[in-house]
Amino acid sequence: MIEKVWENQKYFNTFIAIYFLSLAFLLTTTPLSPSEAKIFYSKPDTPANIIAHLFYSFIPDVLSLRLLSFIFGVINIYLFYQIAKDYFDKKEDARASLFIFMLTPAVLVSNIILNEAIVPTTMTLLFLIAYRRRMILVQILAMGIIFWSDTATFAFYFAIAVYGYFKDEKYLLYLGLVFMILALIFGEYSFVGKPEGHLPELLGVYAGLFSPFLFIFYFYGLYRTALEGERDIVWYISFIPLIISILLSIRQQILIVDFAPYLLVGLMIPIKIYFRSLRVRLKRFRKPYILLSRVIIGVMIFSALILILHKPIYRGLGSPKRFFIAPLYYPFDIAQELKAKKEECFDSNIRSKYKIVLKFYGFKECPKPLFNGR
Repeated sequence: MIEKVWENQKYFNTFIAIYFLSLAFLLTTTPLSPSEAKIFYSKPDTPANIIAHLFYSFIPDVLSLRLLSFIFGVINIYLFYQIAKDYFDKKEDARASLFIFMLTPAVLVSNIILNEAIVPTTMTLLFLIAYRRRMILVQILAMGIIFWSDTATFAFYFAIAVYGYFKDEKYLLYLGLVFMILALIFGEYSFVGKPEGHLPELLGVYAGLFSPFLFIFYFYGLYRTALEGERDIVWYISFIPLIISILLSIRQQILIVDFAPYLLVGLMIPIKIYFRSLRVRLKRFRKPYILLSRVIIGVMIFSALILILHKPIYRGLGSPKRFFIAPLYYPFDIAQELKAKKEECFDSNIRSKYKIVLKFYGFKECPKPLFNGR
């Protein structure tokens, strides 16, 4: 069982070392994605964009955009583990929780790809640590930086306000309400539109965010806690944004970065439920739970290996256009062809999301001809 594996410090340290070596490999070999280029060029007022430009002034390369995610990813892993050590009674449970957090597809990808969710995730974790240690000024600072991000911040603030109301912590209630009102006034999140039924799409996104079986158990864990468990601040920060995202998906499309930072911190809840349910049973009745954990972890390890080894797999399959990593390699391959031909511009018929990537690689769009034919 996983808790037995992580009792050994050597196994734990070996996993950490392999994980960071894999991140370093992906960091330096993965081509720039259209989403990264879009953040770099079109969102000048967010923490991710500003820090990326700062790094780019010293390292004018794709690596400069990735350093932000890598550094904050390392910080997130450290902060999550600090919270987990307080959340669980046994150190192997905390290590298992960190193991699953690190292998979650959203965390693995966000640690190497420039994205808007990485800073809010850090601030959410920092807020939880500050709350547990009664560091009110740090809590306010974390909430303020989250306000600056390009995510569904109002959901986080609403969760804080609701928690403050039910737990009779008035300063959290007032802070949450003030920040929520400001987020609704100055934020760019839209609530208008006709119902279009994006819920199945949202559930698919969350299945990809967590991995399918883990998300099912994650949802079960939050639901079970809502009925009979201890609804602590971690539960409020995870459950309320999840419900808001589900309700909003009926009317509009939900982006993965909007709610992911707040949902990921709740991974500890279903893991705690799993270990508690496992240990109250006699050994002969534990087999279904052990099988469940093996299936979930097996799928996550398989997904992580696919992500880490995506380049040889993609090239080995002949660079198929429908492969999940193709949007990264298509503009990269065009840039390599242009460099080989010593061209300085690219065809204007290329899709807009790829044009911005080629712009980062140093190419400009070729001027369109004034007329066709003779």
